[in-house]
Amino acid sequence: MKKISISFELPTVSMPHKIWPYFTDFSLRKLWETDLEEFTITGEMKSGVNGLFKLENMPAMKVVLSTVLINRELTERFDIPDIGALFFSHQIIEYSDNKYAIKAVIELEPTVELSNKVCYDFLKNISNDIIDKAFLLKELVEK
Repeated sequence: MKKISISFELPTVSMPHKIWPYFTDFSLRKLWETDLEEFTITGEMKSGVNGLFKLENMPAMKVVLSTVLINRELTERFDIPDIGALFFSHQIIEYSDNKYAIKAVIELEPTVELSNKVCYDFLKNISNDIIDKAFLLKELVEK
């Protein structure tokens, strides 16, 4: 099966330099990703760096920062056994001069053949709060 993705984009009046810390600073990120218990990296905030990520009622998982473009994109990669690579991308999209959007993208690259039901259930479970989190982030950065 090829890559499957879900995205949600929400316009904001906030500027990228105000949004970016809410992606990278644990104390700010926890304000909109309310089920986040731990997000640490070993080294600088740059592509290829490893870290640890933990959500409530879930085991801690190794995370790789697959893409870090300051004030534009932070994409995290999780390798899920018997499923594949899961990417969470937090993006700041520029529409035109001083017009931006917050974009969330979830992608699954299966490494094994998965049934439609397994893909559906997995993606539905991990993406069920994408809209809630995006609106909460928008509210925080526009204060």
